[in-house]
Amino acid sequence: MRNQYMAKVLVHNKVVTEAQVKAHWGEITDKKDIGQVLVDAGVLQPPMYIKVLAFVKNLEAKNAAEGGAAPAASAGNAAAATNAATASNASAATSQKQSTARFEVPPATAPSVAPAAPAQPEGLQIEGNSSLYGEVSSSNVEVEAVAGLESTSISTVQVQTESEEEVSEEDAEKLPSRFAIMTGEGTPVEAPEKIRPMTNMSQLIAFARKFGATDIYLYADRPVVMRQSGALFVASDDVLDLSRINERLNEASKGFSDDYKIVVGKNFSKTIGLAGVGRARMTVTWNGTNPSISIRVIPQESTTLENLYLPAFCNQFAELNSGLVLVAGPAASGRSTTISTFAETIAANRDVYIQTVEKPIERVLQNPRGAIAQREVGLHVRTGVEGIELAMQSGADVILFDHIETMDELSMLLRASNAGALVFATAIGNNVHALLSRLLSSVSAENRTAFANSLAEQLKGIIVQHLIPIVQNQGQVLAVEAAKMTSTMANMLRRGEISQLSAAISSQGNQGISLDDSLQKCVESGYIDGAEAWMRANDSRRFATYRPAK
Repeated sequence: MRNQYMAKVLVHNKVVTEAQVKAHWGEITDKKDIGQVLVDAGVLQPPMYIKVLAFVKNLEAKNAAEGGAAPAASAGNAAAATNAATASNASAATSQKQSTARFEVPPATAPSVAPAAPAQPEGLQIEGNSSLYGEVSSSNVEVEAVAGLESTSISTVQVQTESEEEVSEEDAEKLPSRFAIMTGEGTPVEAPEKIRPMTNMSQLIAFARKFGATDIYLYADRPVVMRQSGALFVASDDVLDLSRINERLNEASKGFSDDYKIVVGKNFSKTIGLAGVGRARMTVTWNGTNPSISIRVIPQESTTLENLYLPAFCNQFAELNSGLVLVAGPAASGRSTTISTFAETIAANRDVYIQTVEKPIERVLQNPRGAIAQREVGLHVRTGVEGIELAMQSGADVILFDHIETMDELSMLLRASNAGALVFATAIGNNVHALLSRLLSSVSAENRTAFANSLAEQLKGIIVQHLIPIVQNQGQVLAVEAAKMTSTMANMLRRGEISQLSAAISSQGNQGISLDDSLQKCVESGYIDGAEAWMRANDSRRFATYRPAK
């Protein structure tokens, strides 16, 4: 009946024509209702579809609650309902003789005359403002008004539809009115023994923490998938339908510290803090009106530099008073964890003021001997550059920046380190050569020499890290390419001789290690398969004997 209800609502409210509905009626499938078909055809706008779908679901629920009776017209629209019903039945009879491809209209009965009811807000109608949808249920997420339907009675709407109005430049720069950071503290949530479609967001995260999973993936019409020790595994027997995905989104919205409202079709990445399970970073991407959710579980406990298993000389970076330390690597390589560990190590050993600029804030850091301020771009500051400027103005001793996306941000970080701050920043790069080459090539030719000189002067160390699965799925081990900047390497950087840096790092002895040397140690220690080293090595010929057979 959903397709019949939806078609009637769309036609009766003049959102689409009956001819358009009939033209696409044959395209309906078990997974696509008439609304989704019309959205794909470009006839119906996604925001309107979301509102009509919610209205129809409410209509179905109330119809079922009253024993399956067909919707009756309210007293205020009795005449319109009678006329419309008569016309609909006549049209249906004619259509049945002419074609088998038709949509049925639920039968309507004319009600007896009743005392006039209080005036109801005008909204979506099905044969005359049906009384079946009279109540409005509450939702955590506000519903954005659509022109012509401002007073529509909508229920069970879980996400906001994207505004059709242009956002002014001034509004785009406004920061949220709320500046909290939710820690996720509270009574611990018990992890379920088994994940089912009804398992809520808090239980999903608790389950992931219990079994050491780092990521959770939720997609419509698929089971729950998690990542453990770098490998994916199916965590549920049953698949999640779209309604369950939207329920998980609605639960997650309660953990946004800036009261962010989820908008259909608008991708986002934010940190959530849910009581009893801690913090997690959630990324949502949309395929039309279907959301896909990936959740990164943020560690609750701090770690130590010793437990990161970085080369011993890297610990000396925590003893610096000023300068820039870059921590790079591919996505999900633990870069944020590394710079956070450096900051907390410094805070535990000297009195410092630490300020972070994050996109977004992940773990809430501790500073037992000094002060710490964590700022999120979009929540506390408008841009990364503004966050760095604020840190400099407030006299921060240590600045954590996660992560560099523009040259303006990198230039400002160099200014901060030149002004006397110790700066740790994360960036993208699989090795030192790739990282520095990308940074230099991002600068115009006329400014490249000046930038290279500034970078060579302020750069004190580089760590490029990779998390590699341990054999037999026993966890992950860190392989790194790292170096403490020497005068020789600084001069190579000034001259733009980036290709020679790898050889210079290998020759530094206990002040540097190449990625290939680190991978070799992991293989010889039995931590990783040789094939893993072959895939990641700068010089794959070194691990050619481990190359997988085709």
